[in-house]
Amino acid sequence: MKDFAASHRSLILASVYLSCIGLIALLIAITGGLPSQYGHLYYFPVILAALTLPSRGGLAVAVLAALIVSPAFDLLNSVFGYEPYFTDHRPWQLTPDGWLIRPISYIAISVLASRVLIARTAVQSVSSENEDLGRELSVLATIDKMILAGATEDEAIREIARLVRYLTGAQVAGIVVAGASAQEDQTFYGLVRAEGGDRFAITRVPYGEGVTGWAMEHRRTTSSRNVLRDNRYRTMADVVRRGGYTSAAATPISLDGEIFGAVLIGYEDERDFPPSELETLERIANQAAIAIANSKQRRVLKNLAADTAVALAGVIESRDSYTGEHSSRVALYSEAICRTMGLPPSEIEVIKLGAGLHDVGKIVVPDEILKKPGKLTPDEFAVMAQHSTIGGEVCSKVPFLNAIYPIVYHHHERFDGKGYPDGLAGTDIPLGARVVAVADGYDAMSSDRVYRKALQQSRILEILHEEAGREWDAKVVEALLDSHILDLNSAGLKPQAA
Repeated sequence: MKDFAASHRSLILASVYLSCIGLIALLIAITGGLPSQYGHLYYFPVILAALTLPSRGGLAVAVLAALIVSPAFDLLNSVFGYEPYFTDHRPWQLTPDGWLIRPISYIAISVLASRVLIARTAVQSVSSENEDLGRELSVLATIDKMILAGATEDEAIREIARLVRYLTGAQVAGIVVAGASAQEDQTFYGLVRAEGGDRFAITRVPYGEGVTGWAMEHRRTTSSRNVLRDNRYRTMADVVRRGGYTSAAATPISLDGEIFGAVLIGYEDERDFPPSELETLERIANQAAIAIANSKQRRVLKNLAADTAVALAGVIESRDSYTGEHSSRVALYSEAICRTMGLPPSEIEVIKLGAGLHDVGKIVVPDEILKKPGKLTPDEFAVMAQHSTIGGEVCSKVPFLNAIYPIVYHHHERFDGKGYPDGLAGTDIPLGARVVAVADGYDAMSSDRVYRKALQQSRILEILHEEAGREWDAKVVEALLDSHILDLNSAGLKPQAA
């Protein structure tokens, strides 16, 4: 279609230039002048033709102008009985009757202009290719940084969709994620151009349908000039219309033989997809595969860490029936406090894990101290106090627990600096440790212990207000009170993780 439009445009321009040459010749005939004397008028259509028509078209216009200002035009005069323009046909004649210089100059200018145009087009093409390559390298570098930054699977999918949209300028750009099992519906995550800006869309896609389904099933890149006339879109007409695209291309996202999904681009108009464009899409898909695989692996490791924390906490709590599920509750309270404080999800996950393992060091505390019904002696308290130091050391030696080391090690510091093990004060205490300290203290007060019964809710509120700014960070205490945990507990309801 583009080739037809270009040919049609060239034909119209050629007609215009030839008409101009005819009008100039008519003007010369009416005024009785010589073609060579008014030959400078022909430079306009000759030069414009050379700059706007294909090289052959521009040369044809130049040759026609050359013939009109040469003695060859006298052949037409003789046919119609007119007097010849040229009485001296010698080509070297340089007088006003001469004719050789103008024809040569027309052809020379046409050839030179077309060469300049070709060279300029080549430079523009190279420049455009360099710009495209630069944008592609920028996109690949951004995906690489995202991999190193540890993006989640959802973050990776959304960012890759944005980058593909930026690189291609497509009407629709995104990723179709394969279902959890074979022949399960897939899900499209991507950007769709709409009035007022791009919108992020999530849409279910029937298994195996469209260019994405075909690409995943056959493990090859594919495209469609018009998806509404494509048999691969049997039940997706509504999806396509909502997306507002007509042509589409997709390439599978795979790594080590596993198919994660496919990258999709769609355009409003019918169009072909050149090999270079599809190759670019494949390179992005290869990088996307690494990003998604890494995010999946991190999720598995995170789940492993959480499962390990639950198992370790269970071992600790099994030694003392009075503190059963204490660590689990502290983790829930800590999560609620963090959400009330507006902390980012990644930080909440670390603090929640640290809360679940804050008492891991108690595994080395003897039973006679851990389960003693009365007040501990100074020596016994010194042994009990070691659990934060020992727990911190345990976390420091396990790579995936390194992040929670400051929480486990410092969760018994006091805001006024009178805590242990290092006597830190104020904001020198890590935020995660300050959060867990409040959650730990609240659970201790609201639970039955071997040495006392749970305190009344009114008394717990008094202690929280009294110790805010002394034992605990006042801002964290305020977040606890604002989180409605106390309301849930007073109603006998266990708080749920958000």
